[in-house]
Amino acid sequence: MNIKKLMFLMLVFVISLSLIACGGGSSQEAGGETQDPSESESGEESSVVLRVSSAWAEGNSLLFNFDDFAQKVDEKSNGTVKIEWGGGPEAIPTYQLVEALKNGIVDIAWTAHTYNVSNIPVLEAMKLTDAATMRETGGFEFVNDIYNEKLNSHYIAASTDGLTYNLYTKDEINSLSDFEGMTIRATPAYQPFVESLGAGVVNMDPGEAYQALERNVIQGYGWPSVGVTDFGWQEVSEYIIQPQFYTVDVAIMMSDKAWQKLSDNQRDAIMEAGAEIEEEAREYYKEAIDEENEFLKSEGMKEIVLEGEEAEEYLKLAYEEGWKSALEADPENAEKLQEYTEYNQ
Repeated sequence: MNIKKLMFLMLVFVISLSLIACGGGSSQEAGGETQDPSESESGEESSVVLRVSSAWAEGNSLLFNFDDFAQKVDEKSNGTVKIEWGGGPEAIPTYQLVEALKNGIVDIAWTAHTYNVSNIPVLEAMKLTDAATMRETGGFEFVNDIYNEKLNSHYIAASTDGLTYNLYTKDEINSLSDFEGMTIRATPAYQPFVESLGAGVVNMDPGEAYQALERNVIQGYGWPSVGVTDFGWQEVSEYIIQPQFYTVDVAIMMSDKAWQKLSDNQRDAIMEAGAEIEEEAREYYKEAIDEENEFLKSEGMKEIVLEGEEAEEYLKLAYEEGWKSALEADPENAEKLQEYTEYNQ
């Protein structure tokens, strides 16, 4: 036998062994069933550790229910899924977290829908929804499907459902026309609304707002309905304007890469935990907002409640302006999202 023929036979032998090894390592059972990705050969669920990367630093108030979520997942999964802190923006910058989620670099992202609009423009309108209605109408599944398609991820929960926004001013407001000519600190989330009231807008870091109010550079600000006291703004502003508007859209997302590691039971445990913290967040914020307002009033601020046609026009402007950018950026999905909400104006 010549050398070339011998080498050919040896090559065939090596390839055959490789094919046998690949077949033996398949997850496909003789009966054609695929083994659950989180089950061991004995049929017991394997333990999984999932690390959370957040758009905010550890201990931030927007993470108030992190420990509750972790505990619920642990209990509902019979201890087989552990949720651990993986770092805040010091590890992955806030606006880069969306790409890390998409590429499976992180297991869970505790972030905001707003931070993901570059990939999914319709998410601009998530602040106009509430989680309870979205789950009842099928809107939750609609948003989850978009996340699956665009960001290789799964929508777990709206963790700040029930946390709204307010405007706060130095000057008394008796009608919407009183906003005209004022300068108000705002973020892109509600800037169009503030401008529709006839006010000018300044985007500035929260840390700069105290001095700006003190010097009358600005005459008001928008902020979530809990957190004014974190900056001491009650010392340099006078009025809490009601009604509240929008919802702070913090969300818990899981990468598909992490999702595929879990059994069906473990996935159910995570989704059930997410739904429960949404419901608990609504109750928490009802009390927290009332407590904050009472404290602000004890510090000398006054509550101005717009009523009747003034209140109706105020909210109409808020939601019309809120929907406008989403409808312009992605009319098809924005129109569908409107069908799942109470605010289909």
